[in-house]
Amino acid sequence: MIQVKEIEIKDIEVKQNRKAKIKKYLKFLLIPGWRDPDITAQEYEIEKIESKRRIFRRFLTPLTIIGIIMILFCVVLSVFAPWLTTIPLQEVTLPYYPSGVLPFEPPSPDHPLGTTFYGYDILARIIWGARTTLSMALVPVIIAQMGGLVFGTISAYFGGWVDSLIMRVVDLMFVFPMIILVIVIAPMLGTDLLTTLTLYGLLFIPFYTRFMRSTVLQVKQMVYVKAAKTGGAKKFKIMFRHIVPNALSPMIIRFFGGMARTILGIASLAWLGLVDQTVANWGTDINWAQEQFTAFMAAVWPGFFIGIATIGFMLLGDGMRDALDPRLHI
Repeated sequence: MIQVKEIEIKDIEVKQNRKAKIKKYLKFLLIPGWRDPDITAQEYEIEKIESKRRIFRRFLTPLTIIGIIMILFCVVLSVFAPWLTTIPLQEVTLPYYPSGVLPFEPPSPDHPLGTTFYGYDILARIIWGARTTLSMALVPVIIAQMGGLVFGTISAYFGGWVDSLIMRVVDLMFVFPMIILVIVIAPMLGTDLLTTLTLYGLLFIPFYTRFMRSTVLQVKQMVYVKAAKTGGAKKFKIMFRHIVPNALSPMIIRFFGGMARTILGIASLAWLGLVDQTVANWGTDINWAQEQFTAFMAAVWPGFFIGIATIGFMLLGDGMRDALDPRLHI
């Protein structure tokens, strides 16, 4: 009997709750300005889900998907290089010289895409070169973005003579084409790979400094920054805890464009012979084959893969900008 009564009580409570909910929804629909905490919370959760779905749908554009596929293709080549080719890295880079293989051989069962100047297999060089290309592009972009983030934030936050000094140095650096400076300075420091990448990243700091400065100038006017100042927070805490996290989104978007430009820039340096040739690099392969008109495919294939990597990062960067920049959807 007790259990039956408990069930009856629960049924009555369920019916009462159902009636109360119906009354709330009717009031919400019929009475202008009437709000209920439970319905407001439900609205908020639905809006969050819809907002996330909307951002995700903005990523699902044809060009962005193509860019992601291109980048994933290059990443797969770089990560699974030991499984995609039977030729080890040591046998497609200097100072190893393969025996019994002529330079610039045409495609054959042993060498599907032919051979390079030193008799290396072109396909193996392309597969191993994907790992080198992505890692070589990553180092300068990280150096340039970190330097630009620090100097741009300091310049915009402090203003005054600090801002003027940093911006005049940036303006002076903009007078000289950066790639020309790299070409002039790199031979003086040697062709060591890490030295070239570090130099490339340092010389491109001014580009990110100016961009970060413009972003911080907008963010530092926000109410929460003024509240932090009023609360007595230290300047560096305000800059790197309150301002920088809210100014990172545009820098993340520019990261992909920077990767595309760096891949092209490093390939150009390698084509000019200013990068360590003991490393598998697509630009070096073009350098070796640039005068071989009878074996032009030895230059076309590396150039084709440079194009895939570059276009992939550019398309992904444009897609992220379209999805994350609210000013484009006003």
